[in-house]
Amino acid sequence: MSTVMLVENQPLMGDGLRRLLEQDRHQVVAEASNRQDALRLCREHRPEVVIIDLEIAGLGGLDMLRRLRSSHGGVKLLVYSAQEPGLYAARSRQSGADAFVSKFEPLSELKVALAAVLRGHSYFPREVARLEVNQDKGALQQLSERELTVLQLLGQGLSNKDIAEQLSLSYKTVSTYKARLHEKLAVSNDFQLLEILRQHGLADEEPVDSPTLNAEQDMLRALLDAAPSPMFVRDLQGRLLMCNRLYLAHAGKSFADIRDSLLEEASWVSPALRQRCSDRYRDAVQWQEPFMVEGVLEEEGAPITVYVWCLPYRNAAGELIAMLGGMRYLGERDDLLIELRHQGAQARLLSQLKSQTLATVRRAVAANLAVFQEGLAAVVQQADKVAIEHAVNALRPSIEDIHRHLEKLDELLELDDHSVPREAHDLGHLSADILAPLIGDLGQKGCAVELNLGTFRPAWINVRQYQQLLESALEHLQRTLQPTQIFLHVHSSILPRGYVCLSVELSPWSSNVAADNWTYARLQRLLLLMQARVRVVESVLRIEVDLPAALSAP
Repeated sequence: MSTVMLVENQPLMGDGLRRLLEQDRHQVVAEASNRQDALRLCREHRPEVVIIDLEIAGLGGLDMLRRLRSSHGGVKLLVYSAQEPGLYAARSRQSGADAFVSKFEPLSELKVALAAVLRGHSYFPREVARLEVNQDKGALQQLSERELTVLQLLGQGLSNKDIAEQLSLSYKTVSTYKARLHEKLAVSNDFQLLEILRQHGLADEEPVDSPTLNAEQDMLRALLDAAPSPMFVRDLQGRLLMCNRLYLAHAGKSFADIRDSLLEEASWVSPALRQRCSDRYRDAVQWQEPFMVEGVLEEEGAPITVYVWCLPYRNAAGELIAMLGGMRYLGERDDLLIELRHQGAQARLLSQLKSQTLATVRRAVAANLAVFQEGLAAVVQQADKVAIEHAVNALRPSIEDIHRHLEKLDELLELDDHSVPREAHDLGHLSADILAPLIGDLGQKGCAVELNLGTFRPAWINVRQYQQLLESALEHLQRTLQPTQIFLHVHSSILPRGYVCLSVELSPWSSNVAADNWTYARLQRLLLLMQARVRVVESVLRIEVDLPAALSAP
């Protein structure tokens, strides 16, 4: 029937079009997905018809049409695109196209248009004729082709740098086009530009496939669009469901490229930060809690410190259905830091109140026991001393057990002593000194410890709490599993803003706890006091504590 060249940037769509055309006995002589290949292949194969998508890489589709028309006057140009027909059909005709068919129309429409152009006719939507007759001077009609192309690419979430690379322009030129867009469209920021695009159906929408979020989509969309920083919505497995334009601009990708991607697949973030975010995300979903992770990103060659945060998102029934999150630059979070400091002070106050309450309980129990013992002593002096003494002796183990529990309670109360200051230490030397006697004691009990001390940085640390943390962890493990060998890995890493992360990994680990396991209670209390992050993965306990870095240590 005819020879056809396809210019399509979606491989699946190109494959489907080729099969459709071959079924109608057309011959597809070439396929291209970018400007260079399209111009070269059209020159080499001389097709009768070029079916072109306006969203191609390397150049705006309207510019592509104009170049094909100027270099190949006899070729038929049929635009087959998902762009808004009310605007792009008329522009395509002005740029030299012979036909325009929307991808949202039935495939039969494409066949009719192809037959029309092969017979020498044009084929455009009826709106084009009305636009040309009325000479509509609406907001977007006043833009030049290059300005419209830049606006379209902004709608796809591309940054100025990405647009400059795609259109082979300088960064300054793209900035000039954006300034013209702001002036012609009477807007003051990029959010208003994107709203105009959405009103005209030109912005990439982000449909949500998750049934649990369908009822929430409009509210979430409004929340994301109004946010002054990158934000996203992910399902409980971590797959990306929605995001705003700032997130796409930061990623440097379109939503189609990253939709359903996981946190660990975010290639624009460092591997270390990806892994930390992914681990904390799984924990947050499991415990249905918010989290915050601090890290460093590279932006235009300069390191920028950011917070990545997530909050549980629930439906009207209170069920967790997704996680709402985003990124916040440190320079933008002074108010947040003040709030966090306030919350930290409140938490410390609650901890002290809890300690005072426990102390009160301890004194009351001890006083009652003293009265009880005095009463028993008086009973012993009564008649039938043999029977009474037998009964009292039966009570003595219980009394002694209560005293032991009170001693353990005293130990827990001592942990809340906030008067012990932090000291600057080389964490490697400190860990080795603390662990040496503990490893020796375990060896006497028939348990070998394989110790791996990694790289370390000097940091400020509460030595007593750290020592008790290691003692409690090893003691709990020995009591619950009684292993013959323990693997212990201790190391540190640098964090932004002058902090060091101290990591302790211990295996094998068991979370089984007896009702009277004071060692585990002490361990939990220490983890809380040290504000540690804890994970148990495949019988490996991982503890991370953020400490202020020290310039030097004794």
